[in-house]
Amino acid sequence: MTWADYMTMAAQHSKGSTQHWFRYICKYIDKCGTVFSPADVDALCADDTLTLFQRVSLRAAFSENTLTREHILSLNRSATTPLLDVVRAKTVNGADENHKF
Repeated sequence: MTWADYMTMAAQHSKGSTQHWFRYICKYIDKCGTVFSPADVDALCADDTLTLFQRVSLRAAFSENTLTREHILSLNRSATTPLLDVVRAKTVNGADENHKF
C-alpha cells in the first residue's frame, strides 16, 4: 500500500470526523518536516474521495505557519498534567486517606 492509497483510505474512513482526519495527517507530519512534497499534496487533493474540508485542511496542514499545522503538531506532543500528577501522587502515597477512588 502506498502513502496515497493509505491517505485515500483514511479520507474515506474519517469522513465526518475532523479529529479522526487530523490523527491520520498527524502520522505524516512533525516539527522537522513532512514526508509529502507539494506535488504529493496536490495529487492527493485532486482525488475525488476527499471532501472539500479534507482537501483544505490537508493543504493547511502541509503549509508552514498555519493554525491547522500547529494544531496537528500539538497532537504529537505529550500533554502536561501538573494538577493530575499531584492528585495521582497523593493517592498513590496514601496521603489522601479520606478519598478512596
